[in-house]
Amino acid sequence: MITVKNLYKEFTDHDGKVNEVLSGINYEINKGEKIVIVGPSGSGKSTFLRCLNLLEVPTSGQIIFDGEDITAKGVDINKVRQRMGMVFQNFNLFNNLTVMQNITLAPVKLGIMTEEDARLKALELLRRVNLTDKANVYPASLSGGQKQRIAIVRSLCMNPEVMLFDEPTSALDPEMVGEVLDVMKQLADEGMTMVVVTHEMGFAKEVATKVLFVDEGKILEENTPKEFFENPQSKRLQDFLAKVL
Repeated sequence: MITVKNLYKEFTDHDGKVNEVLSGINYEINKGEKIVIVGPSGSGKSTFLRCLNLLEVPTSGQIIFDGEDITAKGVDINKVRQRMGMVFQNFNLFNNLTVMQNITLAPVKLGIMTEEDARLKALELLRRVNLTDKANVYPASLSGGQKQRIAIVRSLCMNPEVMLFDEPTSALDPEMVGEVLDVMKQLADEGMTMVVVTHEMGFAKEVATKVLFVDEGKILEENTPKEFFENPQSKRLQDFLAKVL
C-alpha cells in the first residue's frame, strides 16, 4: 500500500547548518499491517511518519501510495490525504466548533458526504468510542483522552484507507492513555492499516504486526513484536529496550 524509496530529509537551522534527519529509508507497508515505530527522541521517527502524507516534504526519495508516486510534480496531495487519516499528539481540534462540527466539517466541505450523512456517520463513530453525549459540546470541556478519541473519530469520518498516529498518547495524563489505546486496538482488530509512532511498548507488543526501531534517521531493526522485544539483534536496540522496559 505504501512504498518508501531512498527517503532523505534535511532541515537547515538558523545558522545555515544542514541537519540530516532521515538518511535513505526504504520500507514497504502492506494493506492491513500495523507498523509501530519506536526509538529515542530526535531519532527521526515522527519526521518519517509525517513524510508519508507529505506534511513534511522529503528532500529526496519517493513515497508511493497505492501505486502513485505522491512526491511527483502535479499530484493533488489533498486528494491523497483524504485517504490517509492523521492523528496528532496535540489533538488539533477547532475550539470554536462543537464536537459534531469538528467531525463533520471536512467530509461536508470536501463534498464527500451530505451534511445529514456526515452527521449519521459521526454519531455512529461517537457511539463506538462512548462519546455520543459529547456531540454538542465544545472541546474546552473535554478531557485530554476524550479530545484524542474525538480526533480519531474525525479522521475515521473521512473513511481513510490508512491511519497515521504521531505519538497519540504522549500529551495525555497516564490514566487517560488506556481509553485512547483501546480505540486504536479496536481499529487494529477491524483490519485498519496503521502506522503508529509511540512510546507505549505494551501497545507495540500487543497490536503491531511489525515493530521498527529508528535511530539517527535510519531503520536499525525491524521484527515481529515477539522477536523485537525478546531477541533484539543490535547493541543499540538492546540498550534502548533496557532503558524503556
